[in-house]
Amino acid sequence: MEEILSAEVVVIGGGVIGSAVAFYLSREGAEVLLVEAEDIASGASGACDGFLSLQTKSLGPHLHLALESLGLYRELAGELGPDIEFRQEGGLLLATSQDQMKVLKERAKELADHGVEVELLGISELKSMLPEVGKEVKGGSFCALEAQVNPLALVLRLVERAKEMGARVMTGCRVENIVVANDRVREVHTNSGVIRSRRVVCAAGVGSNEIGHMIIVDVPVLPQKGQILVTEPRDQSLKPIVYAAEYLGAKTGLEALTPGDEVAMKLGLGFTCEQTVSGNFLLGSTREFAGFDRNTTPEGMKAIAANAVRYLPFLGDLDVIRSFAGLRPCSPDGLPILGTVKGVKGFFLATGHSGDGVSLAPVTGKVLADLVLDGKAELDIAPFSLYRFK
Repeated sequence: MEEILSAEVVVIGGGVIGSAVAFYLSREGAEVLLVEAEDIASGASGACDGFLSLQTKSLGPHLHLALESLGLYRELAGELGPDIEFRQEGGLLLATSQDQMKVLKERAKELADHGVEVELLGISELKSMLPEVGKEVKGGSFCALEAQVNPLALVLRLVERAKEMGARVMTGCRVENIVVANDRVREVHTNSGVIRSRRVVCAAGVGSNEIGHMIIVDVPVLPQKGQILVTEPRDQSLKPIVYAAEYLGAKTGLEALTPGDEVAMKLGLGFTCEQTVSGNFLLGSTREFAGFDRNTTPEGMKAIAANAVRYLPFLGDLDVIRSFAGLRPCSPDGLPILGTVKGVKGFFLATGHSGDGVSLAPVTGKVLADLVLDGKAELDIAPFSLYRFK
């Protein structure tokens, strides 16, 4: 006989967004069942870097969301402990031309208008912070608020803490159908049985459109592959996160910052680098629309390595010990899709973060917990509604 379960709230997806939603719901006393088709953090959350950047965010609601999330990270670091490796050492954005520096100067003014202080650095000032920077670099900007975290450890601790507060977790549990009756969610059918619930949160990442189709709703999320290299460890030498203007161009579409090289354009190549607590360097990254293919490619790895040595030549002396790729859930405008679905009470969306899942996980979890339990969120999430695309 098929097992029938029940839960006050079912959260679909065991990545950083789903785990954050489950955590904040559980903290509010909700009865939560988190279901994951594979394993916890088996998708993009287990194949990404830990950047908590502000300079890369779109001005306005997106940046405001990131600021709120960063504030929540400071609280989470105390509750989840040192395992998540939260460090607020700032972020360096590098420029290789005076034209790029002009863009960074304009952007610094705009960020300041939104409450984010950014310091412009000439080459001598930059070298005092980053002595081993490449010769092509002309300067950059520094934001002291930016931080980093270990994304895999973060997801595991969020889930662990949610379970300690009463949440249940089912891995290898694939959602096959969602039953809606009288315009309300009633049941979630899985390969592990039926779950009766009147509230369902879709945090399924690149699988969100498939989940949406179960309630006859189009959720416009496409997989965007990001490839990353991991080096052997070295003594701690790099405290801030480091990334280049081309990365900002690839991410935001700023034409003045997009790379001119044909291969770089094809791959959506942008330099990113962080040194982990263990001493390894994570080097990225690409932004490729390649379907659901999670494999790294020789072309991508070669381009990342060459780009990394261009910005930080000392990296050329380190061995690459592994590589990985993750599929980011990318929305049409690169911003999250948060909120309710018209005509289906009890169904909520938390997806489409487009590479900002780790950065925005805490605020997404808190906002969705408020929305699910109280019917409204403290923050204005109207700019992230599904219906902005209609």
